[in-house]
Amino acid sequence: MINLALLDLLKNGTVPQGITHIVGPPNSGKTTLIYQTCRSLNGRKALFFDCEINFSAQRLKEINLNYEVELNDITVISIFDKNQQIKTLMKIHNFIPNTNYAFIAVNGITDHFRFRSSQINEMSLHRLLTLQMAYLNMISKEYQIPILITNQVTAFREKEKKIIRPVANSAIMNYSDREIRLRNINKKLWKAKQEREEVLYKVTNEGIEIIESSF
Repeated sequence: MINLALLDLLKNGTVPQGITHIVGPPNSGKTTLIYQTCRSLNGRKALFFDCEINFSAQRLKEINLNYEVELNDITVISIFDKNQQIKTLMKIHNFIPNTNYAFIAVNGITDHFRFRSSQINEMSLHRLLTLQMAYLNMISKEYQIPILITNQVTAFREKEKKIIRPVANSAIMNYSDREIRLRNINKKLWKAKQEREEVLYKVTNEGIEIIESSF
């Protein structure tokens, strides 16, 4: 059986059950994709945790111009630093019982955890992100709410070896049901890949434009 989850997510904004990890460089459409997921609300609500502090109601309305998306159905919580992220994400259960959420989105889950220097304790950051991912996994399963998280590909570039390192990638992957990797093909074209499935797309004013898929 062909799994159309990747195409359905990119085209219709449908978030599959479990945790979906979207990883890609800047300008690959991660935030655009989160806005586009509102097309699948169908009268339900969405909970956004904005770790990148770049939420734009105008951009969200632009992407969903031809869809019945109400801003009142979207709860946005801005996360300004690492400590706030830990305290807030670990209390999602307080938001859930009285609200019919279609999905939860965490935009830039590692944004406040990227290494600023080699002096920062890598293992400590790994443990903190592992704790958050384990909790999100529990929330997703217990409440049957799909969770979409986005993540920058890199943390920093080592001066000597010029190696680009991800932040706690193994911790995130261990608790994700699927990983979708975004990479650049040329100035306008991008590729989304989930296992053997691939979709070529462009990021436009109206959202994600599918160019070609391998299905």
